[in-house]
Amino acid sequence: MPYQGEIAALVAAALWSTTAILFETTGKRIGAMNTNLLRLLLASLLLCLTFFIQTGTLYPIHATTDQHFWLGLSGVIGLALGDAALFVCLVILGPRLATLMLSLAPVITTLFAWLFLDEKLNALAIAGIFLTIGGIIWVVNETEHEPSHGSKMQGIILGVIAALGQGVGVILAKYGFRTEIGTLDATLLRMLPATLVMWLVMLMLGKLKPIPGVFHDRKSVQFIIIASIIGPFIGVWLANAAVKYTEAGIAATLLATVPILVIPLVWIIRGTRPSLRAVMGTCIAVAGVALIFLR
Repeated sequence: MPYQGEIAALVAAALWSTTAILFETTGKRIGAMNTNLLRLLLASLLLCLTFFIQTGTLYPIHATTDQHFWLGLSGVIGLALGDAALFVCLVILGPRLATLMLSLAPVITTLFAWLFLDEKLNALAIAGIFLTIGGIIWVVNETEHEPSHGSKMQGIILGVIAALGQGVGVILAKYGFRTEIGTLDATLLRMLPATLVMWLVMLMLGKLKPIPGVFHDRKSVQFIIIASIIGPFIGVWLANAAVKYTEAGIAATLLATVPILVIPLVWIIRGTRPSLRAVMGTCIAVAGVALIFLR
C-alpha cells in the first residue's frame, strides 16, 4: 500500500490531538502522574490482549536481543520519561501550548539523526530548525494566551524535556527497526518497559497510594479509558508503523502536526478562541518542521 507510513502518521497525529485534551482534563482532576500511570497500564493490557488474539502469546518472545534493547530503551525514554514530563506540561500550559512545545521533537530528531544516523543536514534544514524554534518562541511569549496552572517557565522546561524524549525515542526506535519486526510487536516492546519503569519508579517513591481513590472519579476513568485506546494503544501503534514504513524525518514531520489540529479542537470544545498570533506562530513552527524533512 503506497504511503502507508505517511497515512499512519497523520491518523496518529489526529488521535493524539484528541487525547491531549482528554489527558489534560484528567490530569487536572486526578493528577498528571496518576493519569500517566493508568494510561500506560491500560495501553499495555490492550496491546497484550491484541497480540494474544493474533499470535496466541502475550509477548513477542521471538524478538532479538537487539530489538529488545533499542525498542525498550526507546519506550522508556519516549513513552515513560518524555510523556511524564508532557502530562505535567499539559496541566500547566494547556493542550495548545503543550503540544506546540512538542514541535521541538522533530528538530531534536534531525540533530540526532545527523549525529548518529549520518543523515544530511543542509542549509534548508538549518533554516527549518530556526523557523520552528522562532515560531514556538513567538507563541510562548504572547501576552494574551490561555491561563497557566502553575509556573509557566516550569511548563516550558517540561515541554522541552517531553520533546527531547519524543525525538530521541524516534531515533532509538529506528535502530530497533533495522531488522524485520512487526509494528504490533515493536509497540509492545516499547510500551511494556515504559510501563514497568514508571510503576517501579512511582512505587519506590511511594507515589502509588492515591491510585485506588482515582476510581471514585468515574468521569476521569472514562476519559482515561477512551484516551488510552485511541492514544497510547492505536496512536502509538500507528506511529511505530509510520517510523517503520517511512523515513524517520517524514514520520516526525507528520506526527508534529498535532498542535495545528489541537487549535480547532480547543476552540470547539473549550470555546477558547486562539489569537491570530497563536495560529500563525503554530503554523510557522510546523512549517519549519516540514522544511527540515521535506527538503
